[in-house]
Amino acid sequence: MGQRLYTDYDKVIRFIIDNEEIFDEYEKKYILEYTSRGHKKGKMIPDLIREVYDNLDLLEYEDNMYLAFIDLLDDKFQYKERSITEVGGGIIPSLAKRISSKQTTGKITVYDPRLSRREHSNDNFTLVREKFYSDTPVGDTDLLIGFMPCEATYNIIDSATRNNIDFMIALCEGGPHGDIFDFFENDQDWLNTILYLAERGVEDSNMGTLEKIYLKDYHNPYPVIYNKRK
Repeated sequence: MGQRLYTDYDKVIRFIIDNEEIFDEYEKKYILEYTSRGHKKGKMIPDLIREVYDNLDLLEYEDNMYLAFIDLLDDKFQYKERSITEVGGGIIPSLAKRISSKQTTGKITVYDPRLSRREHSNDNFTLVREKFYSDTPVGDTDLLIGFMPCEATYNIIDSATRNNIDFMIALCEGGPHGDIFDFFENDQDWLNTILYLAERGVEDSNMGTLEKIYLKDYHNPYPVIYNKRK
């Protein structure tokens, strides 16, 4: 048996009770069942659980992939002064909140129809409870990001490359889920297609080269991709 972590079950129960309207019944059951078992060291934390654990400050630095992603953003794009749009921010926009808290002159806009009504916009943190499409106006955005945004990955890449906007995306499995838009045999087919589209878009738009980094320390088998200008 692997080491079990994050077993503060009472704290999670209280959070669900205090925020029950932001989750559907399936999500509440999933969160409580997962937390009751405890997280095994060496396993990637599912997105919904990650949002809750991060909100409750239950994650150590070395287990928090949001922080690893932000470190990459800082290293590659110096995000604190950028105008950022995040696509697929989740129910609890944990990544965006962390980014916003560290920005200086920058600001961040988050798109996701599932965003909790308990979260509120401010001067440098804007919530948009809508889906993001390839033709969604991006205004003064100069950096597009996505943290495991699944099918929205297409729209981020298309918008970024058509508008010549820098981007960084932490990819996820995104492959066949039985949805109408899924026509891939497996996850690798999907990833290969995404990488091809991104590389071709970056080249055609003269945005430098497509780069990828793996966050293997966080047990994530999927790459983070971004453009690197020459």
